[in-house]
Amino acid sequence: MFSIGHKTIYTCILAFIQIAGIALFCKGFFPYKIYLPGYASKGDQFSLHEHPQDPEFDRLVFVVIDALRNDFLIGNASGFDFVNSHIERGSAFAFTAKATAPTVTLPRIKALTTGTIPSFLDAILNIAESDTSSSLDNHDNWIYQLKNQNKTIHFFGDDTWMRLFPNMFAKTDGTTSFYVSDTTEVDLNVTRHIKTDLVKDDWDAVILHYLGLDHIGHLGGPQSPLMKPKQKEMDQAIEAMYEIVAAQDAKRIQEQTNAKGTLIVVCGDHGMNEKGNHGGSSIGETSAGLVFMSPRFESGPVKQNSSTRALEFLTIDQIDIVPTLATLFSFPIPKNNLGKVILQLYSPKQDFVRILDSVLRNASQLGQLLSKLMPEISRYLKTPFAHANDATLAFGQSYARAISLHRQYLTAKEDSVAEQALALYDQFIGFAQSHLANTASDYNIHLMSIGVALMACSAIGFIYLSLLQRQQEQHVDVWSFSRYFSVSALAMYASSMFTSSFVEEEQYTWYYLLQTVTLLCAISSFRVPVAHVGLTLDPAGLCFAQLVLVRIAIAWNHSHLSDLVLSYPGAQWHLMAVVLFTTVVSGTTTLYRLSHRPTAVDVNSTAAIIHNAIRATMLAIIVLISVLVFVYKSRISDGVISDLYAILQNWPLVQPLDQVELGRLIYNYGVAGLFVLGALSYVTKRALLMDLEHQEEPNMQAQDVQLGMLLFGSCRVLIRQNLQLTIFLTQTTKES
Repeated sequence: MFSIGHKTIYTCILAFIQIAGIALFCKGFFPYKIYLPGYASKGDQFSLHEHPQDPEFDRLVFVVIDALRNDFLIGNASGFDFVNSHIERGSAFAFTAKATAPTVTLPRIKALTTGTIPSFLDAILNIAESDTSSSLDNHDNWIYQLKNQNKTIHFFGDDTWMRLFPNMFAKTDGTTSFYVSDTTEVDLNVTRHIKTDLVKDDWDAVILHYLGLDHIGHLGGPQSPLMKPKQKEMDQAIEAMYEIVAAQDAKRIQEQTNAKGTLIVVCGDHGMNEKGNHGGSSIGETSAGLVFMSPRFESGPVKQNSSTRALEFLTIDQIDIVPTLATLFSFPIPKNNLGKVILQLYSPKQDFVRILDSVLRNASQLGQLLSKLMPEISRYLKTPFAHANDATLAFGQSYARAISLHRQYLTAKEDSVAEQALALYDQFIGFAQSHLANTASDYNIHLMSIGVALMACSAIGFIYLSLLQRQQEQHVDVWSFSRYFSVSALAMYASSMFTSSFVEEEQYTWYYLLQTVTLLCAISSFRVPVAHVGLTLDPAGLCFAQLVLVRIAIAWNHSHLSDLVLSYPGAQWHLMAVVLFTTVVSGTTTLYRLSHRPTAVDVNSTAAIIHNAIRATMLAIIVLISVLVFVYKSRISDGVISDLYAILQNWPLVQPLDQVELGRLIYNYGVAGLFVLGALSYVTKRALLMDLEHQEEPNMQAQDVQLGMLLFGSCRVLIRQNLQLTIFLTQTTKES
């Protein structure tokens, strides 16, 4: 046997091994990303022109439609008729913008504005590589660059932008993505600004972020009957923007000789899978739609585009939007950008001077970023003409030769020379982009494997010490850890409901919790004799059988066989009713068994009355919450609901309440239930102590009963406040 001192030493050693394993795993799983601090300036990026090129556009309308999959925008069944009419005429340019995982909103906004590739660490911490806040204040982005050019920027939509870019917008109106059931007002609050703010001349850039389409996906998937009408609604909003901008541009060009025009960018931050969720790396989740539109494009050569299928349009990286906007608006490309200019926006041989200058700026910016990883390339960047024939680094020579040919074209104006320079620029940009992107997402398998091995050794050591300690103990509460885990898991689950990404993939949280709790029960049951639990079957066997059933259910869900339920009208509501009824029965059974436990209240009639009253209150809360949850879920569905369930929707308590008020009411009763559970636990334990001290402490009984009555009175007040809140919400709704 180990002595206490030896156990402490071994525990410290095992803890150190575990910390080392975690550190090595994290170093391998979260690779080092090249990062340049500060903001880019016009002098940072190499140019062969004394003065910067004039911008192609002087105003920007940037429209983000959350979860806009490419086939929603440019597919055969798309509801964007106005947008597709411009694409077919050649006056708009459509692409499939490839997004990288994690395909959730915040990392995607970061990619759309900085040109970087977010990692899963960004999704977990909601921070960037070297920043300590949830904003992008210290990260170079095109919003800052526009602001730095004294541009006035307005924003309307998802308030995530307002948190990421504080003090950047002159006018804002944020919407929240928390209420997924809201598919209408969340977009109308954005669209209303088109005819009130877009028509004014007090802006240079307007950003709009719509959430309704994403909410519809979460509620009913991409095949929801609400999906096509929502696409048409978005198309009409874009048409209204286009008409306003076209009229403004025509007037500005007549009155101002230096007016350029307005660029409209319509894009999705990510797509969605066939269940309407996102966050992973499936094709549907990573394929976002992207369209560039402008009244200026209508004055160019019109070409017929017979392609109407989403897969037939060119696929680009979503981060390519950043350098493209920088070159079109003539502001510096953000320092940490990994994208490349979309040359398809330029007509063939339209203006090689502008095209070459754009790709040169792009190559110079990527070269500066690459030099932090490969210092030997610095000589090609600083003195390119002196190293045009230096073949030490092939990609470095490509950059130097491209600049030499670029300068030659500016003198000779030969298209063949420009094409050679363009090809070399593209070669260097492709190398730099792929190398930097791979470095940012290159997992070190060796470090990860060593880390996992060390953590496994530490876990085995702790298990061994635990077994030795249990052999020395006379009594161990085998269920204590399961209780603590259950309470902690419930608290973590409740906290996760305030994060949209966890709400979207809530089923995986339940899979983990259910399997873990069942496994803990199975392990604990090995220490409980079968005779003590009154079962003829081995409890551990029952637990493992339940684990098998859970695994079958997960496989059934992943194979989409669960969608068969939707083919039977009303079946999903019957299943939900059965599940909620089972919850009520389970709660009733548990509350009933409390009176038959050894710790049951049998001290005196007063304590028994308090105990029974609390149990009855808890049962009423369980029933009420179950009914309210069913009404809440049935309201947001277009499925067939039988008359039996329709009666619940007409219940006077819930009929005047909207979804937000009903959701708050459910949470309120849930909190009340926690207080009642606390009161029940307190009264039960205190009653047991009073029973043990009945003969020695007669006065203590009266005090404990008084405390129990006081706690029950507090819970009664809480329930009464809930009822008053219900009446208040009902009256408020009727008055409005």
